[in-house]
Amino acid sequence: MTPQRYLVAWMILLLAWATPLAAANAAASNPTTTRLWRLAAQEQAMLEQRGVVLHEASVSSYLQSVAERLWEQVPTDLSTPTVKVIMDPRMQAYAYPNGYCFLSTGILNRIENEDQLAMILAHEMVHYVRQHTAALYDHFQMSIPSTGLPYADQGQAAGGLAMKQKIDAAEYQADDEGLAILKAAGYCEAEILSLMSNLINSLQDQGALASVGRLENRIKTMKTLIGQTQGGFSCTSASDGNQDVFLNRMTPVLMANAQAALTCGDWNQADQSISKFLVLKPDDARAHYLKGEILRRRNDGDGKNQCIGSYLKALKIDPEFPLAHRALGELHFKAGRFQTAKPYFEAFLSLAPQDDARAFIKGYLRQCRN
Repeated sequence: MTPQRYLVAWMILLLAWATPLAAANAAASNPTTTRLWRLAAQEQAMLEQRGVVLHEASVSSYLQSVAERLWEQVPTDLSTPTVKVIMDPRMQAYAYPNGYCFLSTGILNRIENEDQLAMILAHEMVHYVRQHTAALYDHFQMSIPSTGLPYADQGQAAGGLAMKQKIDAAEYQADDEGLAILKAAGYCEAEILSLMSNLINSLQDQGALASVGRLENRIKTMKTLIGQTQGGFSCTSASDGNQDVFLNRMTPVLMANAQAALTCGDWNQADQSISKFLVLKPDDARAHYLKGEILRRRNDGDGKNQCIGSYLKALKIDPEFPLAHRALGELHFKAGRFQTAKPYFEAFLSLAPQDDARAFIKGYLRQCRN
């Protein structure tokens, strides 16, 4: 990654679910913005090449419909943002200066309803409309002397109080204007408090105490902005009655997040996502297989016996699901139950003629036959 592209990515992360500053509709004609839009497009192409963007039509169309409903309340000539999902268990939401908004499966996993989703999108829309990344980029460039330091080191040396103040001011503006967009679109702004509480609980589980402090401060700000300094607060949302729609649209996200968290070794989050998925779709063979994988890799107490049960459920639903056959064969093989493992290995080889694991599974099978 070139230094300039690294700087753009760093600026976007600073603004992740957070900031504001300049005026908007002339955005595309500003030289800095034009340059950042080009670099943003390159970053997005890299995400596609890495295969981390979730391509699920039902999810994409649903997220885009929520974005369009919010965008109707935004007075701008800029084009409607495009919402994308990245398969990453970390809690991330960020807007590129060219109007692409990325939400991670990790943050979507923690959203309970459409109102909460709408607030995150409205917040990111403010970043886009106000072109905050460009504003911070200009400030950053002007405030850095020619030290010869790498960009990240220069940012630490020169950012200081002025940069923090701009980011904090931007944060407040994005929350303030985002809430106005949310309310105008008919959503319940009080739901953001429940969302932030959920995010704080997740961050505490992960030991990210610095981020917890920032979110606690944002909750205080949000309460002031929505007029709740004490006592209860409730409102009626235009999305009431659409809870089932929201949950069903999120099932592919839950599956993708379970897989991403499993790959990262975050067993708790993986288990949480796949358990939520199974409540919605209890007859999904792949989900039971993933549940078994999570239990097996956790390897806690009776995990092996429990994972066998999950693999067997997967095969009861779909007797031709090859990965469950392979998993059961490996478990029995490693426990020395070679004759029990043998039919599972044979089934896997028959059902998965192109699988990369065929070579070593054939080796296991030879040992079972000896």
